[in-house]
Formats: sequence, C-alpha cells, structure tokens
Amino acid sequence: MLSNSAKDLLVNLLTTLGKQADEKVPATRISLFLNDILVGHLKSREAVFLKKTFRFIELDGPCSRCRILAENPQQASKRIAAISQIFKQCGLVTAWRDELLPVVSVKDFGRTTVLAEIERAMARPFALSTFAVHLNPYTQDGRLWVAQRSFKKAINPGYWDNCAAGMVPIGETFLTAMARESWEEAGIEEGTLQFHFLERHLISRAVTEGWMFEHTIMFDADVSDNFVPHNVDGEVEKFELLTQEEVIQRAAIGAFTFESSLSVLLSIANKNGLSADLISYTNHLF
Repeated sequence: MLSNSAKDLLVNLLTTLGKQADEKVPATRISLFLNDILVGHLKSREAVFLKKTFRFIELDGPCSRCRILAENPQQASKRIAAISQIFKQCGLVTAWRDELLPVVSVKDFGRTTVLAEIERAMARPFALSTFAVHLNPYTQDGRLWVAQRSFKKAINPGYWDNCAAGMVPIGETFLTAMARESWEEAGIEEGTLQFHFLERHLISRAVTEGWMFEHTIMFDADVSDNFVPHNVDGEVEKFELLTQEEVIQRAAIGAFTFESSLSVLLSIANKNGLSADLISYTNHLF
C-alpha cells in the first residue's frame, strides 16, 4: 500500500496530467476532413499549401476547413500517400516509419470503419486518431516492471516507458497488437501472459511533431517473481523493477514520457483503490 504522501503526490500528478492531456486546439489549426468525415486537423498554412499543390484538396470558406476528396478508400490512400511524400520532401515530418496506420473518423473510438491508410509519421501533423497499447506487469509483491527507451529512438530517447507499449497498426486488434509489442519489446512469448484490460483514455495535446490525438488502451498483468523481461527489437535500453512509490517519484521529475506517465500512474491508482476517474476529458472534437 502507498503511504499517504505518495497517494497525495499521485493524485496531484494525475490532476496535472489530465489538464495537459486535454489541450484546446489553437485557431492556427483548421479541421481536416476526408470527404465529409472529420478525421483531424492541420496548420492553416499547410492547408493553403496543399490546396495550391493538389487538385483534390478543397478549402471551405476563409480557410475554415480542409477537405481531401476521394471516391473510395483506395483512392483516398493513394492521394494521402502523395501528400505524405510532399511533406517528407519538404522536411515537414520526422521519423518516417514505413508503417501504415488506419485513418478513421475522430468519433470512431473502436476503429470500426477504416477510411484510408496513412504513413505513421503523418498522423501527428494531421492530428489523426491513433491507438496505442500499454502494458503494466506487476510482481506478486506489487512492484512494477518499467522500460527505458533506447537512446537511438527518434522520439523521447532515454525516457522511461511502460514495460511494453506501441501503436496499433492497420490490420491488428488491440489484443494482437499488445501481444506483438510484448514480444518485441519485452520478450514475452504469445500465450504465456494474461493481459487484464484496465481502461482507455484519450490524449489531445500539442507535440513537437504536430498534435497527438491518441487513444491509450491499458492492460495490467500479473507476473511471477522470476519473470525478467528482455528486449528483442532493440527499442529498449534496459528494464527496471520498481516499487510503486519509486515509479511515482520518477514520474514526478518528468523521467517518463507523457503518455506512459498517465498509464503507469492510472494503473497504480487503480491498484490502490483510488478513483480511476481522476482525469476528466472534454475531448475537443470541433
């Protein structure tokens, strides 16, 4: 059990992070539609640039919204790929992945209808909905395994993270993505660990690459005392087994990435019987 001082710090951290996770979209960004479906937003000057470059781009009113026109998902994907290559050539995106994510409506929280596919690096310039899975494995005595991101990572190198976490690409479910990430990042063989769904939350905030509009799907797991994660894909520098209070202290000094701070702290709050509804999201959906 946490001490009273640790509980107070935990609640204060989550309250602060909750406000930061629900940032108001500035007027310099305008809504982005795929035909008539709202999918994200982008900088107004970039919308003007796209309008001048592509015939399939429309700007409604005095730059009030930008629309990508396409007859079907296949055409939409090709046109978005053309936009992506222009952004890449102009240096407007970083950390190109050659990994495809689905484009969905901002109101499609379950990814039920894929409207197109897009290079992962383009998701944040366009504030598209992304979906990520996070794993928090606890030992029998309540300690938590966490991972340090490789110093070679393009984003947040060397920061602390969940034991395993990553994007859900096109063609995967939340569970299959969690199983894959668990193997790649922590060496957990498929079927050897039971994932317990904890909760999901939404982060909407400005980031260096553009705008994060990310749904986090959180899983806890119970592991034995002889469980030791090992990295497979080279994206983890090292793992550490910390007490819950050590995790809170490390999060308090900003050693964790923003999104992993939310995940580990919400998980610890749940473990200690604190309200899981510590964060109130307005979700600015324009």
